[in-house]
Amino acid sequence: MDPFNNFDEFSGLGKRWISIPSELEGLGGRNDIRIELMEDGKPRALAFFDIDGTLAHLGAVHGQAIQKLFPDENSKELEETYYKGFKLGNSYREFDRMRGIYIDGHTEWKNPEVYLRDRFIPHREEIDEPGNLAHNIASAILKEYGEIAAQVAEELYKTNSEAFKKSNIEPIFVLAKIYSKLGIPMVGFTANAKVLVDKLAKYLQLSILFLDIASDEDMTGGGKEVAIHHLIGKLESKGIPIPLHRFIFVGDSLRGDIGTSLNAKLKNEGISGQGILVLKDRDALLEIEKQINMDPDLKHIVDALDVCGLVVNDVPLDEKGNPMLLSRFKEQFLKKL
Repeated sequence: MDPFNNFDEFSGLGKRWISIPSELEGLGGRNDIRIELMEDGKPRALAFFDIDGTLAHLGAVHGQAIQKLFPDENSKELEETYYKGFKLGNSYREFDRMRGIYIDGHTEWKNPEVYLRDRFIPHREEIDEPGNLAHNIASAILKEYGEIAAQVAEELYKTNSEAFKKSNIEPIFVLAKIYSKLGIPMVGFTANAKVLVDKLAKYLQLSILFLDIASDEDMTGGGKEVAIHHLIGKLESKGIPIPLHRFIFVGDSLRGDIGTSLNAKLKNEGISGQGILVLKDRDALLEIEKQINMDPDLKHIVDALDVCGLVVNDVPLDEKGNPMLLSRFKEQFLKKL
């Protein structure tokens, strides 16, 4: 399935439409999401979107929040270090890493690959599973950070609501809006605490597009592969037939977003589909291609899935500056990895 084949040809192919209420609270309350069912009685696809770094750049929130959590550290270096850990899969791992760096002195963990190799892989269960000391400490830090970040987001919206609109990565929002017009159900998964996710869903107006968003609390015991099954279960409970062979994973991390589908497949072999890796520019595309050639794990992900890189800065704009994600332009911004 090519996700760009029918972007300029909406509807007419399915058998019927259904409406399902979103779990997300919007500025005006909850919204109904319309889904088109195809000849087999299932949606044409089910799309999983990462939120932070894929749909929006939320530095205005995270920059202030992480500084309040570690007030004695250099703000610029602290923020950059924090962002590098976004690809770890969940915030329990991220705050285990941040505590290790800034409290225990493991400065080598500023490189997240070193953290994965030396800390996380040997101690995965201790960090991911409740009841273990490392997990409990990271969970307490996550709770504190989530409350701080939610307060920062609320204050920012009150004083400068336009900051949230400006944070949007517009081509990816356009992608989500096109999926919505095609009747494709969408859910999100993000390594953030629920208290913050609720604020972001409201201020980014995600409730008009997404049925639900899984947060860190929904990933206990693993990463986003746990969130995938959590979301599947919630959609099934709403009566939505799941098109297991037609999943789309959209994210800015090949390992932490798209690659998690392979881990989810271990629990349900029927899961398959494609990935769309969101890349800022051609330099980012060249870098990920180099990493794929050097890293067997990344090579396995792109070999096992149909993964394309979407280069945001290469998406053409119309005369009003709106991104044109049309099939006839896809060779300009889409590259198979």
